[in-house]
Amino acid sequence: MEIILNSKFFAELSPTQLGEKMKSFGYDGIDVCVRPGHPVHFGNVTTALPEAVAVWRDQGVSCPMVSSPVDFTDPHSSDAKALYAACEAAGVGLLKPGYWRFNDGDDYWQVLEQARKGLAEFARLGEQHGVKTCCHMHSGQCIGSNCAGLMHLIQDFDPTLVGAYADFGHMALDGEDIAMGLAMLHEHLCVVGMKDGYQAYREGEEPPYGPKFGRLGAGSVDWRRALRTLTDMSFDGPVCVHTEYEFDEAIIREVGYADEKPPDLESVPREDVAYLRRLIAELSPPLQGNTCRALDP
Repeated sequence: MEIILNSKFFAELSPTQLGEKMKSFGYDGIDVCVRPGHPVHFGNVTTALPEAVAVWRDQGVSCPMVSSPVDFTDPHSSDAKALYAACEAAGVGLLKPGYWRFNDGDDYWQVLEQARKGLAEFARLGEQHGVKTCCHMHSGQCIGSNCAGLMHLIQDFDPTLVGAYADFGHMALDGEDIAMGLAMLHEHLCVVGMKDGYQAYREGEEPPYGPKFGRLGAGSVDWRRALRTLTDMSFDGPVCVHTEYEFDEAIIREVGYADEKPPDLESVPREDVAYLRRLIAELSPPLQGNTCRALDP
């Protein structure tokens, strides 16, 4: 099981610097964001992604997945075709698309139907390029806000083409039991987000408690139970830390990610990976096997 770090808050680093940073933190690899303002973006992805992955490979750092922009939901765009082709060329087997959103007053089932049509086209692109499309759960008004909602989106898709990207922080915020939720996703589960969410007091606001993220072990996630459940499922796909610390989740729900960096980016990511490794080492038997890998190239 690889522990990887999402690169969203490290956009200023070159690929070489990013790889060095991941190694210094103690991570196995990178979930690289292909987004505006990052070293790899849609304007250069055809060449920049394979070049970056080659740099990381030489550094001993893996790159099992790519995260696209939060509004990346059009499978017919030239960007979509370029990104899937670049992943194939780079040997990156997992790709996270954006989020299909629900708005007040929408017909949920119509929104879901449109999302599933888009996902079907992403799956076809993935089949052409040997890349699995991994749908990330996101609390709030996103299609797939928890495991049950995510299954509405991905159910009946071939799990070799479409995977489930569970997220413990979002499960905590949207109130879903860990074992029951992951049991829903079992066949499709291929990535797990390592976030910790909780309801924080907000003086003078209504309601007085609202969702936030914190460092691992500081929120509502039962981490021993979470990792034990993964162990019992023989899961060994990548688990991804997102470094969203003390962020008001209401902002992230609205725009997809925060505009400012979280505090303590030089220390807390190190503490997070050490925390996960310590808990994993306590588990017996060791994590082994695999229920959901990327497509073979």
